[in-house]
Amino acid sequence: MFKQVKTGFVFGVLIIGIFATGIILPAVAAAKDKIIGTVSSLDESTGTLTIIDNLVEINVNNAKIEKRGLDNATLSDIQEGDIIKITGAADEAGLIEASSIKDPVKLNKKYDGKITGKTSKVNTSADTFYIMGQKVDAGNLAGVTMGGRTISFDNMRSGVRVDVYVIDKNSQLVAKKMAIRSESCNFCH
Repeated sequence: MFKQVKTGFVFGVLIIGIFATGIILPAVAAAKDKIIGTVSSLDESTGTLTIIDNLVEINVNNAKIEKRGLDNATLSDIQEGDIIKITGAADEAGLIEASSIKDPVKLNKKYDGKITGKTSKVNTSADTFYIMGQKVDAGNLAGVTMGGRTISFDNMRSGVRVDVYVIDKNSQLVAKKMAIRSESCNFCH
């Protein structure tokens, strides 16, 4: 009997260990927010740069910078006009805290930037939403691509993971193309 209790106890611990691991993995594997755009300006003394015609401000002080052909790249290795990809998160004021920066990357010439993240503060009446702390005007958006079909922006809500291609129009970000990422494709069913 002692052997059965001992085996049962060990088996219980293994099950608990499996469940604990299953709970932790999704948090570690969470999708990261990203923004791609052309560097408008940079300030090495403050560790900041702006992209998309100075509309988006990035704090790069804690970012790992990757630049093709260089080991241990720094902010001084990035130049105005470079197209970069920033991974990070925005604070309440919309300042993006970069965790990594990759240079160079490609961006379709029809757009000034691409933002991947979750929507927030969606206002279908005003045709606006926020993504990565940035306010985006969706008024000229023809629709949102979702799983091979197009839905109206009126069906959009907060918390949906999307790719948004933006342009700078009158000093604001304007969505020109928006697609729901596959992991969020059932949000409006």
